[in-house]
Amino acid sequence: METTRIGLVVPAVGVCHIACLRALAEQLPGLQVIDVADSQRKYPWRPDGDDLGFPRRTIFPGEIVEAIPWRRQSAAVTAVLEKIRPEVIVVGSYSEPAMIAAARWAWKRRIPTVLRSVSTYHDKARRWWTEILKSRLVKRYTTVAVTGERAEEYALRLGVRAECVFRTGNMVDNEWYATCADHVRRNESRERQRLALPTRYFLTVSRLSPEKNLRALLKAFSQYRRGGGQWGMVLVGSGPQERQLQEMVRADEIPGVHFAGWKQYDAVPPYYALASCLVLASVSETWGLVVNEAMACGLPVLVSERCGCVPELCRERENGYRFAPDSVDELAGLMVRVSSDSAQLSAFGEASRRIISSFTPQIWAKKFKTCILAAMERRAGSRISC
Repeated sequence: METTRIGLVVPAVGVCHIACLRALAEQLPGLQVIDVADSQRKYPWRPDGDDLGFPRRTIFPGEIVEAIPWRRQSAAVTAVLEKIRPEVIVVGSYSEPAMIAAARWAWKRRIPTVLRSVSTYHDKARRWWTEILKSRLVKRYTTVAVTGERAEEYALRLGVRAECVFRTGNMVDNEWYATCADHVRRNESRERQRLALPTRYFLTVSRLSPEKNLRALLKAFSQYRRGGGQWGMVLVGSGPQERQLQEMVRADEIPGVHFAGWKQYDAVPPYYALASCLVLASVSETWGLVVNEAMACGLPVLVSERCGCVPELCRERENGYRFAPDSVDELAGLMVRVSSDSAQLSAFGEASRRIISSFTPQIWAKKFKTCILAAMERRAGSRISC
């Protein structure tokens, strides 16, 4: 396995991917990460520096993925694969043109292919005809690495055989987040004053966009405050709804809401460290890595039932609560419950740290390696696809 050349193709290497890819490179010395461009509009964070701990080849340095025409992406990816000749292809999704081009390159040469799939059936509206096309495409991969229970259920629904599906989880650098949070808490008074944050607050970290369900979140928070709740609400992020949400807060006179704006990756941990509870109210969320991040910092979590991470990370009445994203009353009631019991709050935070300790980059890398090995074994046995 040490000499096997593995090409892992992604749209762009995000900051949140680095720890996992570094751990995977330690498991698989033949790994070559190929990203289309430096960044994506939707996820603008960029890795700091070039020494990431794994071999990386960026096809269009200095460009944004969404700005590159799909034909140009496909042709360039194919040219790179022809040059480095990987023996296994791993793709980061099934829909982007560069990923499809990489898979087709491998299929033509009867090279094993691994699909990393984060999609769940309920993360967006599904049309029958696109599901048929998707099923035909997904079943061509030799193995499929899924993030969790809901992604596995969707892969099986699309017709992938159970023996071809491998759960790997979805991870962040827990140690880095925990260390940052502990450092901030040792200087809590100074940091809270620097960031102008309230003593107690609910936190959401997300794009300010419709799928994050932030209007419902603010309605629930408004109801919580009208009922006598004292905690604040801090929103970290930016996006197309930013002005609308700010106007909503002004028009409805919702007190205690703080828009922190978009923050670079290394500027986010202080907001987790000083928060009392994370809330993720999304109506569409394939996983929700912010839940991992918050739990690594020891926070209780309130998580929408629509989030893919719920079965793995949100343990009801152990480290938080789940809620229906369309029920403002339910979320407001959970805000009251969480903010009214300091002993439970502390116990939930400790449980979050304990639960997330099973979701590390090293564990992810071992599971992903197993998926890749299975693809190679199926290829050797002439079982080309699932």
